[in-house]
Amino acid sequence: MKRKLSIVLALACSVTLALALCGILSSPTPAPAAGEVQDTETQTDEAVSPSLEDFAGKLETLFQSAAERIKPAVVSIHTSEIVQRRSSRMRDPFFNDFFGQQFPEFDRFFNIPQRRQQERKSGLGSGMILDERGNILTNNHVVEKADTLSVKLADGREFDAEVVGTDPDTDLAVIRIKGNAKNLTTVKLGDSDKLNVGQWVLAVGSPFGLSYTVSAGIVSAKGRMGVTGVEYENMIQTDAAINPGNSGGPLVNLRGEVIGINTAIYSGTGGYMGIGFAIPSNMARGVIDDLIAGHKVERGYLGIMIKTLEPDMAKMFNYEGKGILIEEVLDGSPAQKAGLKAGDIIMALGGVPVEQISGFRQKVATSAPNSTVKLTVWRDEKKLTLEVKLGKAENGPGDFDRLGLYVEPLTSEKAQELGHPELKAVVVTKVAPHSPAASIVSPGDVILSVNREKVTSVQSYHKLLAKAKKQPRALLHVLDARTGRTVYKLVPNK
Repeated sequence: MKRKLSIVLALACSVTLALALCGILSSPTPAPAAGEVQDTETQTDEAVSPSLEDFAGKLETLFQSAAERIKPAVVSIHTSEIVQRRSSRMRDPFFNDFFGQQFPEFDRFFNIPQRRQQERKSGLGSGMILDERGNILTNNHVVEKADTLSVKLADGREFDAEVVGTDPDTDLAVIRIKGNAKNLTTVKLGDSDKLNVGQWVLAVGSPFGLSYTVSAGIVSAKGRMGVTGVEYENMIQTDAAINPGNSGGPLVNLRGEVIGINTAIYSGTGGYMGIGFAIPSNMARGVIDDLIAGHKVERGYLGIMIKTLEPDMAKMFNYEGKGILIEEVLDGSPAQKAGLKAGDIIMALGGVPVEQISGFRQKVATSAPNSTVKLTVWRDEKKLTLEVKLGKAENGPGDFDRLGLYVEPLTSEKAQELGHPELKAVVVTKVAPHSPAASIVSPGDVILSVNREKVTSVQSYHKLLAKAKKQPRALLHVLDARTGRTVYKLVPNK
């Protein structure tokens, strides 16, 4: 009995927050009368154990009901893609395998003819049913390379599926069941902004092909950045077991509401090591409707360069508290028009305190272009509230221009590093493979002009590029990242 009691007591200590939720805390045991001898062990067994056992039963019921509620809405996604593999026409497989792997230049040196072989590569992921039309939310990386898709429902039914829309910037995608699928169970999206560290969550999906697996854990942290390499990251970190095959599946609270989309793991082995990451449900809300409607995802644009406000920096502004510091306001941007200035400290967005860059960027990006947001800022030791009408992000990360470039504003810090502190230009951060600029322009190159007209901002760059659309080639004046010299480069127009 002691062993059983100790286990129940340990459980009670680990979930004291849930005790208040369940409303089942036992009343205090009356103190013994004066002079009365009381058997402590017997008293504990008789008075405390029933309440704790009742609590444990109710806690188990919470987990079970959440799992039962979500599982019918979770699907396994099977993908396949055709990949091309080169091999030489040498008859001896030993030479093919050894020389082809150990000496890649062997075939080219001896002018051995090549042949292409097609192989079919299979993949597995998870998803969740959004509506009765059969729209399913998953990760972009689950489906982006797939030639064919199929989904398997919890009741055993299988359907072919097709991609409706993808958003690489958030690693989200929507696919749709082909045909007439009836009696579909759908998920309910919860409010991820209300999620707290330490809160119980369940991860559901198909790890290693084991369909409808449920694992439990807590929210370990919020607002994680630099996890998956996509542009808009504000990840939920959890210790609920997430493994290959879980991608695209739901992370749910104990009410069975989806508060995250399982996306990535931190692992040195490729398997579970106690750290998993999920995209917040509120980030997905701003993407889902556009993808289902077949529209390109539109994002709000503010036009500022920001950095995390360190305590020592805050003291210099006579400011106490958390926030983010505006380093630069871009010319002609919505922020400039609203009166924001370099040196302003952003305290709140829409009345909600701003603490992390990732959360702030995500909220701005998921706000509709032309919508108005309220920013609370600290300026000259005073609190101000400014209304900003957001613009439209013209060129989102992963959304390359026709030359195959993605550009961002050249920050004052970067300009200082280059030895040109007053320079206004754009810097290339990504180059699309096989694009017109792929072998000509490199990440880190600073574009100074297009067709001999000066570039001062991302907006001016795109305007000049659009102006040069009918010409066969675009002339870029570039500060080369590799040599440090300014050079002219001709890039074919698509």
